[in-house]
Amino acid sequence: PGDRWQKLAQLRALYGYMWSHPGKKLLFMGSEFAQNDEWSATNGLQWYLTEFDEHKGVQKVISDINRKYKSTAALWQKDNSPEGFQWLVGDDGAANIIAYVRWSDEGKPLISVTNWSPVPHERYRMYFAKAGKFKEVLNTDDLKYGGSGVANGTIEVGEDCHGILRIPPMATIWLELA
Repeated sequence: PGDRWQKLAQLRALYGYMWSHPGKKLLFMGSEFAQNDEWSATNGLQWYLTEFDEHKGVQKVISDINRKYKSTAALWQKDNSPEGFQWLVGDDGAANIIAYVRWSDEGKPLISVTNWSPVPHERYRMYFAKAGKFKEVLNTDDLKYGGSGVANGTIEVGEDCHGILRIPPMATIWLELA
């Protein structure tokens, strides 16, 4: 739903969510650059769409997500184990936010936060499952992807494992210990 910007923002958010969620990843042909029409064997892929910034943004986010996925053990090491996944926010329907942590074998977390609403949350207080300084390592709302640019620097998470962050509209962010 929504206008063209919102549709592409939701798509980028979905990809960030999908890659951070347990399980294997699969895209159908053309999805990696937001092809407008369903793929057809007779017509082939609409590669010309990658000349447009909105499609380049989706293509760039997929490239960056893939690169980060390969280099982040927490995203794949415990894919089939309950110890590799922990809900952080699963009950905030009013804000349309979900958050969880993926754990590597070494206990290193990657936190994924998705805002499915068009409303940014500027001071969202959240449980992080671990104290320390967290940095944003992926933000599907980044300007380079065609987003609005709502971002986080370093987030201080206190001994109570709670921190305050900015959550962009219709976006997924990934956080790691700095």
